[in-house]
Amino acid sequence: MKQLGYQLLFYWIKIGLHCYYRRIRVKGVENIPTDAPVLFLSNHQNALLDILLIATHNTRKPWYLTRADVFKNKHLKKFFTYLQMMPVYRIRDGKSQLAKNKAVFAFCGELLKQDQSILLFPEANHNLKKRVRPLSKGFTRIVDEALHNHLVKPLYIVPVGQNYVMPTYFVDSCAIEYGAPINVTHHSFFTENGITDLKEKVSTALKTLTTHIADENKYSVVLDYLRKRKVDFLNPSEVNKMVADIGVDDLNGLNIEAAKSGFGMGRLLLWLFNFPLLLSWRKFIVPKIPEPEFVDTFRFMYALLFSTLLYLLMFSLFTVIWDGLTALIFILTHFGLNLFLVKSGCIEKK
Repeated sequence: MKQLGYQLLFYWIKIGLHCYYRRIRVKGVENIPTDAPVLFLSNHQNALLDILLIATHNTRKPWYLTRADVFKNKHLKKFFTYLQMMPVYRIRDGKSQLAKNKAVFAFCGELLKQDQSILLFPEANHNLKKRVRPLSKGFTRIVDEALHNHLVKPLYIVPVGQNYVMPTYFVDSCAIEYGAPINVTHHSFFTENGITDLKEKVSTALKTLTTHIADENKYSVVLDYLRKRKVDFLNPSEVNKMVADIGVDDLNGLNIEAAKSGFGMGRLLLWLFNFPLLLSWRKFIVPKIPEPEFVDTFRFMYALLFSTLLYLLMFSLFTVIWDGLTALIFILTHFGLNLFLVKSGCIEKK
């Protein structure tokens, strides 16, 4: 029964993601080992959406390491545990809490010994900027723990690049790219400079799988330059090539423009079709979002939950007014129009 519930939840979220995003591009699935322990290491821009996208577009069923503070809510804790999520503690959670990581890493080592897969974000925090931040050494402790558990099969790290066009804006598009697996079974990684070498190898891989604007001082102007040229942020190799070719003269005189939502015909229709949901979102949910990185997560979860409830309510009410078939046709028509607005690009940020 529990497994059935997990499957229904899995497909509900996956369908919801494909209705929420205009495009979800997945590449490199063939790089995922099928019968060996795997540690997925991803860049981290978009809070819980990063986890959900990998979870629903992966040939394995990974366990997930995520920041401990999201487990404070007892209802969310049950939900996250159900999704095979585990807390990892940071200094901001309290110095006394860091000791708990030892048990977490030991459990991860046991999972990998059983040929399981684990996903974590080695940047140790999330940020909307299109760049790979310095990696923490937490993942190397998991590798070390696993290797000392005498694995029967080779242990692989699979770097994962996640790219978004403009995640704070609806409608957005995203891409997931799995890089070539890195065999870390050999103990040479843990010589004097082994940890540094492994971190550098993973960091380099992530910088090829995601858009990486390295110059922090020129980040905003470079990003604006790329947007003005309408680059495809779902294709990081091409974007990074353009970033490398940008000269000083290209940036001179370039004015940084704030992103404007606009209110064209497509967005007007979206509001007309979904006025109660969008009004409640703006009035009650947006003011409670703690960080910009959580905007997309809150919006997706809100849309998934309340759209489902609204359609169920509409069907119940309309079957009283009309017959069941007419009510179903009305709801499917409303859903189809919303889906057309999302997939057609008429409300996508230009």
